[in-house]
Amino acid sequence: MNAKAKIKAQETGAGGAFTDPFSYLSEADTALKARQIGLVPGADVPLLAVDLPGALRGHAREQVAERQMRDALAGGNDRIEIRPFHGPGNPQDWSRVLVADRDRLDDWRRMAGPACKAVLPDYLALPTDAGLWTIARSGASVLARLGPDDGFSATPAVATRLLKDALATATPLPRAVFSPQPLSPELEDLFKAHDVPVADSETALSALGVALPRVLAHGELAFDLRRDPRAARAQLKARILPWRWPVLVGLVAMGLWAAAQMVAIRGLEGQAAQHRAATLETVRADFVPTGPVLDIRTQVSRALAEARVAAAGAGERVSPLDLLGLAADVMTARKALPDFVTYTVADGLSAVVRVENFAAADDLASALRETGLVVTVVESRVSEGEDGVRTELRIAAPDKPVTEEGG
Repeated sequence: MNAKAKIKAQETGAGGAFTDPFSYLSEADTALKARQIGLVPGADVPLLAVDLPGALRGHAREQVAERQMRDALAGGNDRIEIRPFHGPGNPQDWSRVLVADRDRLDDWRRMAGPACKAVLPDYLALPTDAGLWTIARSGASVLARLGPDDGFSATPAVATRLLKDALATATPLPRAVFSPQPLSPELEDLFKAHDVPVADSETALSALGVALPRVLAHGELAFDLRRDPRAARAQLKARILPWRWPVLVGLVAMGLWAAAQMVAIRGLEGQAAQHRAATLETVRADFVPTGPVLDIRTQVSRALAEARVAAAGAGERVSPLDLLGLAADVMTARKALPDFVTYTVADGLSAVVRVENFAAADDLASALRETGLVVTVVESRVSEGEDGVRTELRIAAPDKPVTEEGG
């Protein structure tokens, strides 16, 4: 069925300007059949603009829009119902709403019956497309579809005024107006004044290079007036409500468990602090009496090694293991990486280590000397294919012959 047939005009009669599957709802008619679409007067379901913040979404956006409509229509009671109107695939970003009286909606649901395809305001049944306005007559009303996102039904005088306002604010203007039946002289002059061509057939539209309008091709069926958005929300609430107490109990139990864990963690932290204080006190008393304690393990190991070296026996013996332990602590603190370590009776302890640069090699030798060791830097060099500086050191205890014991 082409677009012209869909809006075939009938100047008289209470019937609509639409053929099957469209049918105006009436108290006298039986319920609609499965493939039929019920129409109601668009003047009773106006499509109105609302001013909403862009960040507002979901149910909160609907509540604000409903409050705006109640204030604008002076309807402080709960008699109106709004339905967000949006393009296909964009249900969150909308700025227009369908507004209807709740009692009228209940009557239309009853008259339509449960089997029909949908119940729509009559202007949504007009064919349209982007950049194209469609105008038709249905009985004593003028129906207009101002592209996929707007439309209305009104008396001829009101329709003329609404179209004049729409043209004054349209950005851009429509490419054409499709009206299969003659327009009133006022509307002819209005569109002519804005240089908007009027086509009375699909052939004329094609000649203007305008795409042919399509019926119900812009998601109109999603706005079936039989659907009660409040009932859907109430049903969802009824499903969620029984879970509120178990969820609340679970949250309370989780909070108690978390509190118990926090108490236990704080107790462990207190014990750890006590152990650290006791350890530091022991280190201060026996190993590092002065200076900062930065690394307990390294500093205690160094102190023990120095004590063993000092107690080796008036210059008679120094264990190679004590010597290696003291040197290893210093190398670890300086982040030196040993390649190999050897010990001989003649040369003492020899170590080849890798450090970051030549300055780090000098710092390592100085740090070893600060512990009281005798250090000789044999060689420091850079090797191809290896990172850093490779330095060879010979390490001995001060003025103490080193025995073969432990080697």
